[in-house]
Amino acid sequence: MALDGTRLSVSVVIPALSEGQNLVDTVQAVHENSGDPAPEIVVVDDGSADGAPERVAGLYAGDDRVRVIRGPGEGIARARNAGAAVARGEAIVFLDGHCYVPPGWLAPLVAPLADPQVAMTGPAFRSIRQPEVAACGVTWSDPGLGNVWLPCGAAGPVPFHIGACQAVRADRFAEAGGFDPGMTRWGSEDIELCLRFWLLGLQVHGAPQSEVYHLFRAARPYSVDVMLILYNHVRLAALHLDGARLAQVLARMGDHPAAQGAIARAMSDGTLAERDRLAARRLRDANWFFSRFGIGF
Repeated sequence: MALDGTRLSVSVVIPALSEGQNLVDTVQAVHENSGDPAPEIVVVDDGSADGAPERVAGLYAGDDRVRVIRGPGEGIARARNAGAAVARGEAIVFLDGHCYVPPGWLAPLVAPLADPQVAMTGPAFRSIRQPEVAACGVTWSDPGLGNVWLPCGAAGPVPFHIGACQAVRADRFAEAGGFDPGMTRWGSEDIELCLRFWLLGLQVHGAPQSEVYHLFRAARPYSVDVMLILYNHVRLAALHLDGARLAQVLARMGDHPAAQGAIARAMSDGTLAERDRLAARRLRDANWFFSRFGIGF
């Protein structure tokens, strides 16, 4: 289907690392509740040891709308990129493997992407455990760069969406370079892509008519080195923020025992060269972004 404003062809990419029954349930919900035409579903097994991706492959054997591929085993950014590389849709929805999507969730999520300037949309999120509260999009409030949820309002621009569900135009995603492959296993890769889209002159929109129920977990089913989470945090700031704001971010995290290792890695591994490459492509700068969304630091 052409990008004509009616309905884009869609691939739903679900990265999975030992998600267990959650993965099976997520695929089932997408398969049954996405409407017509049905999307392609690509599960990216990024090193699961629980047999869940194999269960999905068995349940949908013979259904060409569901594929399970092997990921690189190097973290969620590269797993999502691997799924996008084989996806056939004009729009790609990156969805966590521990979500429930109700009937009617997909069409309003994808519809804003008919505008070529809208590179990404995201839904209203509800917690599976506490579904009474919904939020759509996140912002920053201070140099800690912690995600602050935004209340659901009218559809339109938001600063960021979390990676639990992000829908992108496949062409804009490819032009931007996909998720940053320099990110380690988990953390900040979702926010970095949103900020990169904005600075490239594109837009990120909230689509609150679409709702996704997400399992917000106290612990992940895989280990993550805290230093590497902090590294991703530093890399995001180093790639996109100006000197004064970058200094505030680094000062804010400076007392953490793993901070110096994260900062040292980011300063010596090509992050600064990537910053220069991205800066040459930008149509907007960080000052524009902070002013546009009233972020006060």
